[in-house]
Amino acid sequence: MNIQKLIYQNIFWRGLFVVSAFLLNILIARHFDAAITGWIYYLFTIFSFFTLLGSFSLESGLIFFGSKKEIPLERLGGFSLIWTLMIAVLIVLIYFILAISGIDIPVEKFQYALLFICGSILLTFITGLFYAQQNYITSNIVGITINILLIILLLNINSSSRLTDEIFISIYFGSFLLAGGVLLLLFFQRSTISNFGLINREQSKKLFRYSMLVFLSNVVFFLLYKIDYWFVNKYCSPEELGNYIQISKVGQMFLLLPGILSASLFPLIAGNHIAKLEDALKTISRTIFFFYLLGCGFLVIVGKWLFPFVFGDSFSGMYQPFLFLIPGILSLSMVSTMAAYFSGKNRVSINLTGSFIALVVIITGDALLIPKYGIAAAAAVSSVGYLTYHIFVLYTFHRMHHSRVIDFFYFRLSDLRKLKESVFKNTKLL
Repeated sequence: MNIQKLIYQNIFWRGLFVVSAFLLNILIARHFDAAITGWIYYLFTIFSFFTLLGSFSLESGLIFFGSKKEIPLERLGGFSLIWTLMIAVLIVLIYFILAISGIDIPVEKFQYALLFICGSILLTFITGLFYAQQNYITSNIVGITINILLIILLLNINSSSRLTDEIFISIYFGSFLLAGGVLLLLFFQRSTISNFGLINREQSKKLFRYSMLVFLSNVVFFLLYKIDYWFVNKYCSPEELGNYIQISKVGQMFLLLPGILSASLFPLIAGNHIAKLEDALKTISRTIFFFYLLGCGFLVIVGKWLFPFVFGDSFSGMYQPFLFLIPGILSLSMVSTMAAYFSGKNRVSINLTGSFIALVVIITGDALLIPKYGIAAAAAVSSVGYLTYHIFVLYTFHRMHHSRVIDFFYFRLSDLRKLKESVFKNTKLL
């Protein structure tokens, strides 16, 4: 399999999916006001955390052992389905236990949680199994199709008496289970019946052992990127929460390309498939920094009117906090590829240590400053935390390779040619 083709394929299809998701996000923001949009995405974030806990990051083990063919993919698919059903039963039991204990949880929130958490776990697991087969197309096509259907529904809310805002929100959270179910059917349709069965005890131990450290890292990463939502929700108004979450979503768009590159480069780094790896890493980092600096500069100029124009008048409070978040965006975009480097070199502990230090900085700063200064402080504190993480990994890399830090920032026009040569031309075939 040609690795260059796989990377291009992943970038193209994942990019289309993210574009469709971003368009859906814009329409949700424009249809609902900032307060309701903030409530929807705050629930989304809470459910995402429980999804992370429920999945135990087993998708990393599924991809690893599925790619190496140490465990039959069909058995991993059966494990994914059984695990999801177990989580569904657990959620229902917790709901009834809380109800018996006198803790009142609205039925609709329970339904949202059940649909989203189970759907996201199944979707993540089966997507991982497709990735283990170097198939980056199927899961993205399913996601793009569902996003388009949601966009069509949202555009027809006002013209249909049967489709209300409440029904659309239920469909939105349920779409994750629909996507997971469709992928599961497609996966088993392509599978060999003779390989069906359950993974054995030894295979289970290997799967959980491999996923444990990744799980711990993912929990810290999640809190690093999302803990500020909790402080903003506690100390700020619903409108401010909606504006702040939308700022974060804009920032996440800048992480799209580094994230795709990191996911694509990780197995190449682990397998030593890239020549002059350290030079390639510096070239990628400074190229991302240069173009993203231009992008952020553009938003500094036009963002004050562009954000309300795109998302609606209720999002006029996005501009100032976005300015404070720019250093963090630039830092995170460069950290992504460096994190892939350390992971590929089996130095996950470096990423975990750096993110934990940054998390302590963010929690401390949020607790002290958000109650008084609001979402502007939340953005500024996040930037300080991400910068701290970036400085830590740069310092660690410098100690390991005695390289100049300036090489990660000083962009040259020749870098575009070097980037293609160092990552693609010198990439071997698997």
